[in-house]
Amino acid sequence: MRTIEFDNLSGLKMRLYHFANQFEVCHVYDSNQKDSACSEDVYEFLLGLGSKKEFSGSLSKQLEQAEQSLFWKFLAIPYGQVSEINSALVFEPLLVFSILKGSKVLQVMNNGIDQDRFDNVFDAFVNFEASKESVNSDISANFLANTSKEKYIKQVEQIRMDIYNGVFYEMNYCIEFKANLNADNLLPCFLNLNNLTQAPFAAYVKHSGLTMLCSSPERFIKRDAQVLLSQPIKGTNKRLLGDQNIEQLHVLSSSVKERAENVMIVDLVRNDMSKISKPGSVKVKELCGAYAYKSVNHLVSTVESELIDDISCLNAFDALFPMGSMTGAPKIEVMKHILDYENQERGFYSGCIGYLDPKGNFDFNVCIRTLIYNAKQKEISYNVGSAITYDSCPVEEYEECLIKGSRMLSVFKKD
Repeated sequence: MRTIEFDNLSGLKMRLYHFANQFEVCHVYDSNQKDSACSEDVYEFLLGLGSKKEFSGSLSKQLEQAEQSLFWKFLAIPYGQVSEINSALVFEPLLVFSILKGSKVLQVMNNGIDQDRFDNVFDAFVNFEASKESVNSDISANFLANTSKEKYIKQVEQIRMDIYNGVFYEMNYCIEFKANLNADNLLPCFLNLNNLTQAPFAAYVKHSGLTMLCSSPERFIKRDAQVLLSQPIKGTNKRLLGDQNIEQLHVLSSSVKERAENVMIVDLVRNDMSKISKPGSVKVKELCGAYAYKSVNHLVSTVESELIDDISCLNAFDALFPMGSMTGAPKIEVMKHILDYENQERGFYSGCIGYLDPKGNFDFNVCIRTLIYNAKQKEISYNVGSAITYDSCPVEEYEECLIKGSRMLSVFKKD
């Protein structure tokens, strides 16, 4: 391992982003100096550079193989049931660059390549000068919704009737916006988005012809030794300027509807975590905490447990994936109905992005507020959604979707 001391964190990050962008495969995770709800983050910045080994097959097979490796693994996992997922991105990078929270030291780790190759890449970074280009992008994209406002409202009314009739309790209903695009370099768009949102679980991913520009506010699950943590978000309103937002946070935290959305998902997460946790160890550390992000406020809950011995990453995904905050309750039943209501396959949206370290610890975000570019199809898209309960107002839910998508739209010019 090599170390580099630094004083200018933002300048170092910019160098790392531009250096990584030269590679065909890179996963960059940025906490943006933000504390998540319970300040549980380990890394301020984490970069998996290049690809040494790709795992293939079903997600179950990939996770089994990955856990047998003593090296770092970086992952991007699409939405779906674990047993049916065959398109996950699971790989070992060449090098891993990390900055611990609050640290002034960049750590550069050899992830199992020969020393000469490691030295060459490390020296290339040391001598690398980041581009002086602005984070503002001149890329144009005209996004079109795959679901009209009128159809959205009709669908939400039908979902409310399903809830009234006892089919399920809550559904996270999502719609997609898509644009044609032919772009060689989307890093300026990501840097612009990241500057606007400063999300605590941001990620820039290049892999297999896909580029993901992720500004996620939400953690899915984190493991530290035998402690498992999940931090579901449910409940949203618009952030206001200055002191006005203090009252707006109070409005959110006291909303019966928004709290009900969150509590239902917390109960689901508690149940899922209990399958792999020691009896009596599942605890709600915080329920419906109101937190301000750059453009919205969210209710965040934190659930923690102590894992049973010999629980693997695959066991954790079998028990908890996909996350309840992006499905609804009860999870399996509502997932069947999501297929009927949504006009698109979710793909990596509402999946997760994260890492598995050599000790078996892991941390994954919820892949939301994310632009996904498919170079082969020359298309870029994003999805947005909200939790529908019987008390939902269809027009207000639609407006919530537009608020969530506004930052992603803003990084592109319109023709």
